[in-house]
Amino acid sequence: MAGWRCGAVALLLGWGFAASAQDVRPQSLQMYGGTYSTDCRNAAAPRLRISAEALVIEQGARRQLGRGVMDSYTSFGGAPTSPVPPGYVMEFISDAFSFYVFQDQAGLYIEPAAGAPSAAAVIGKANMQARFRRCAADAR
Repeated sequence: MAGWRCGAVALLLGWGFAASAQDVRPQSLQMYGGTYSTDCRNAAAPRLRISAEALVIEQGARRQLGRGVMDSYTSFGGAPTSPVPPGYVMEFISDAFSFYVFQDQAGLYIEPAAGAPSAAAVIGKANMQARFRRCAADAR
């Protein structure tokens, strides 16, 4: 009987994770998912990772996960007080923090959304405004 309950709980948890992964469009992950860094060649540099399972902020031994990943192409511009920033493409949203995706002449980059103290605690306040470029292994 206990085995049946454990199996039922595992199945329900699996459905929960599958449902949360469906909140992000596969094409968003194909086009913008992967690893971004301020310096991809430096293993000590901060990294931001985007996957269906989680958004991850890490630097050295410090790491913060955001689960329940969703994407949004309409985070800005809905009101006169929220103009669309130059180069804005879309946003990945999690239960802990968000990443904005931008494009400029040098290509794609992401920035952690302001107002996420958990993110700033991992990568530092200065890196909250940094441009994290896609690392070559994840370039599409």
